[in-house]
Amino acid sequence: MRAAFVLAVSATFFTVFAAEPSGMFKTLKGEITVIRGDAKLKPKIGEKFFEKDVITSGANGSAGLIFSDDTLVSIGPNSELSVKEYLFEPSEKRTAFTTSLTKGSMACMTGLIAKINPNSMKVQVKTATMGIRGTYFIAEAGE
Repeated sequence: MRAAFVLAVSATFFTVFAAEPSGMFKTLKGEITVIRGDAKLKPKIGEKFFEKDVITSGANGSAGLIFSDDTLVSIGPNSELSVKEYLFEPSEKRTAFTTSLTKGSMACMTGLIAKINPNSMKVQVKTATMGIRGTYFIAEAGE
């Protein structure tokens, strides 16, 4: 029984930490929460975020994110941004960037993924999915 528990915990540990980070928090203001699986975390500047993380901001919150391809994203107050899919392997020409803004607002300055493969960068909102072709955009999702 104990060996099975240790094996299960070890498998979970390596699964969580084997994932490459999508990026890191550059700025934080007010209430910001990262939902990672069943955990709710309070990030600090410089901490990493990962694919499948959901980043939320409270009424006084905002966050600046820098992805590993140098894409910059800012979320405003009362926002929820999900990092649905993120893959950046430029030497293999494998890229994917899909986020979902379910409420609030975001601003984005695209990085290398949009330059290498513009079709692989998408932002989903309730009524549409935007394909990104430019370098800077702002999106807002109603509640």
